[in-house]
Amino acid sequence: MEEEPYIPDVPITMKESTSLFPNNLSVWGHSGTLHYVVTSRGLVNIVVAKTGGTMQKQMQGKECSHAKPIIQAKFVALSGNLYLILCTFHGIQIHNATDQRLLLFHPLPADPSKPGEEVFAQGAVSIGNDMVAVGASSGRILIFKKDSGTFAWADTLQGHSNPICDIQYNGKRLFTSDDNGCILVWSRKSDSWDLLKTFEGAGSPCSTMCVYNDYVVGGYGSGHIRVFNHQDGSLVAEITAHARWINALDVNPTGLMVSVSEDTVVNLWNLKEISLQHSFSIPNVQLCGVQFLQGSDDFAVTGYDMKDILIFKKNPDFKK
Repeated sequence: MEEEPYIPDVPITMKESTSLFPNNLSVWGHSGTLHYVVTSRGLVNIVVAKTGGTMQKQMQGKECSHAKPIIQAKFVALSGNLYLILCTFHGIQIHNATDQRLLLFHPLPADPSKPGEEVFAQGAVSIGNDMVAVGASSGRILIFKKDSGTFAWADTLQGHSNPICDIQYNGKRLFTSDDNGCILVWSRKSDSWDLLKTFEGAGSPCSTMCVYNDYVVGGYGSGHIRVFNHQDGSLVAEITAHARWINALDVNPTGLMVSVSEDTVVNLWNLKEISLQHSFSIPNVQLCGVQFLQGSDDFAVTGYDMKDILIFKKNPDFKK
């Protein structure tokens, strides 16, 4: 039997199954301890894994339920402290990740020009040591600043005409994508943000992004991956990568990128060469989350209605 470059490790079994939302896995690691969070309707499953075992807990989102689920949960680290952002149909929540204390609840107002239309938050990222950015269905990006142990609204960025899907930050620039496939690139100058570049969409949501050096990579509901150079504004590559909706992308420091889709397939790419390195299927599972573990080549995957977080590790015996 031919050796595989990746081999499954022991999965982590959660108490509740995974909801079908894009980017439905967030992993944060420090000093050999890995924190996982996955949304499950009105709850989040939190797993802390370290040598010797795992600890699990669940947290109910404020005013969240099966009918009004949590759309996304994201760990962010600011000044050595870990926080958990919840994007919901009621608004934005920021919790202390250690004791789950609610530090901010920011309701999202309904648009009076669109009666009956759902409002929601989606997409979240940390900016520097004291700020977070969260996307809204209005197309706005809300900036919150950490202040004396809590958070307060600091700014709003307006440039999108459609609901925000994902937000990334590379230490210098902010990247935001929306439900029409548009990607905007922002730069911070002093206390304001400048819109640097716009990559127009074609109607299919850019549900997930990752950033590597000069590249911003978008994964789309159409199954396409598009690689843009955010310095010169060029389209570097367009790939028919998956047969169905791409729900998550991640890239590690070496330029290894992983994509997962509702087509059950995990694809691994070399972003330096923009080439497919490996592909495999997890049968009968609509995949909705993926993330590398502490910058390594190992990664975790989640799938709809599945209680397991699947772990894949680099096979030390694999020979190219």
